[in-house]
Amino acid sequence: MTSWRSLGHRGDATEDIINATNKYYELHEVAVVNKMPVPIKVIEIESSIIKKAFFEEKSTVDYYGIVQGIPIVFDAKETEKKSLPLQNIHLHQIEYMKKVRKQNGLAFLIVHFKYYGEFILIPIEVIDYYYEKSFNGGRKSIPYLELDKNFIIEFKNGILHYLDTLNIYLEYIDKNKFAKYL
Repeated sequence: MTSWRSLGHRGDATEDIINATNKYYELHEVAVVNKMPVPIKVIEIESSIIKKAFFEEKSTVDYYGIVQGIPIVFDAKETEKKSLPLQNIHLHQIEYMKKVRKQNGLAFLIVHFKYYGEFILIPIEVIDYYYEKSFNGGRKSIPYLELDKNFIIEFKNGILHYLDTLNIYLEYIDKNKFAKYL
């Protein structure tokens, strides 16, 4: 049997892992992180099945929440390649994450680089750096090998321990380690 999936669902397996992790975090009262609903307007329903619908507006990111008083927003991505194509990150997502960061929230991607078998957190500061460079003749992707390996996220016992990596993100902010990306 042949199946077809739109390109809009590239992060589904990663999202399943993140959803399970978020339930774990909430159960242990360390974070409350929710999946952002997709803004869809239903036009036609037949026998409890949606027949016609459209996106009311562009969605921002996949997840939003709060971790010990710090707001977070992030998107889940996965790629089979050695780099994350920038075309997989929409401009409105980057703009939204930058706005959250300006309000002292944390904004990032969690990317599953399947080729390397690794999950890595990519802060908005790094995303924006590569995005801006792409307009000046720079590459159109974020290469795994150029990413700071301190942001690798441990995946153990079915839990993607991204909160541990958020502590590193906070440390980088405190020590101004993103200055090279500005």
